Amino acid sequence: MFWEEKMERKGLLLLTAVLMLTACKKEEKPQGKAIARVDDIYLLEEDLKVLQVPGLSWSEEDRSLLLDNWIRNTLLYLGAREEGLDQDPLLKRKLLWSERMLLAQEYLKRKSAGLTVTDEEIDDFLKDREELFKQGISIVIVFFSDSNRAPYIRKLLRRRGRRYRYAMEELRNQSDINVTELDSVNLGYLFLEFRSIPEVLKEKLRWMRKGQVSKVFSADGEYVIIKLLEKFPLVPQKSEVRSYIRQVLYERKRAALEDSLVEALRKKFKVEKISGGS
Repeated sequence: MFWEEKMERKGLLLLTAVLMLTACKKEEKPQGKAIARVDDIYLLEEDLKVLQVPGLSWSEEDRSLLLDNWIRNTLLYLGAREEGLDQDPLLKRKLLWSERMLLAQEYLKRKSAGLTVTDEEIDDFLKDREELFKQGISIVIVFFSDSNRAPYIRKLLRRRGRRYRYAMEELRNQSDINVTELDSVNLGYLFLEFRSIPEVLKEKLRWMRKGQVSKVFSADGEYVIIKLLEKFPLVPQKSEVRSYIRQVLYERKRAALEDSLVEALRKKFKVEKISGGS
C-alpha cells in the first residue's frame, strides 16, 4: 500500500504540472494567495486544493517537488511562448483536446461521486469466493492467435526440468506467442484482476494440480493455455482483502456508469465516423 500511495503521489504531481501549463496566462493581480511566481504567471494556494485527491494530503516533500516542477515547466512554457509556439495551429488543437479530455474526466468524476460499495455487497461477493483468497499459485499463461498451435504449445508446457526451461525459451522466441509468468499470486486477486483470462479457465484453476496443463480456451479473439506451476495455502489479512474487493467493485460500478452515460449521450448527440479522412 505504501508503494502504491507513493506512485499515486508522483502521478498526481506529474498531472498537476501538466494541468498547470494548460492554464498558464498573464495574471497581474492574482485572485488568491500566491505561493510561487514565474514572471507574469502565478501558482495559487487554491490551485493545490482544486487538484487535491480526496484523502491524500500534500506532504512538505510533495509540496516542494510540486513547486520545483511547476517552476521548471513554467520557465519552459515561457520560452515556448517567447518563440511563438503558443500560436502554432497544431499546438492549439492539442491544447483544445487536452481541455476536452479534462472536462470529460471531471464530468465523469462528478457523475460518479455518489457511487459506493456496501459491506453487504462485499459479503455477497465473498459468498462463493472466500476460499480463493486463501490460495496462492504460480502459473504460466500462454496467449496465441492460431488455434492450430495449441497441440505444439501444450506439448512444450508438459515438459519438466531442464527440458521445460528450454521449452519456455522456445515459446518466448515465437513472435505469434505471448508468454506471461505469474509468481506467487493470490488466487482471489487473480480472479478479480485478469480479465484477459476466461472465467471458465479461472474456475479450472481452483482444481488444477501442480504441473497440470489446461485445455485451450478462447478469449477476446485469442486462445489461452495455462500451466499450474505451484499451489500453496495463504493466510490473507481480512481487512486488506475486503478493501481490495471494495476498490474493484467500485471500479466496475464506475465503468458501468461510464458506459451508461456514453450510451445516453450517444442518443442525444449526433455521432458519425466519417470515412476518407486523412
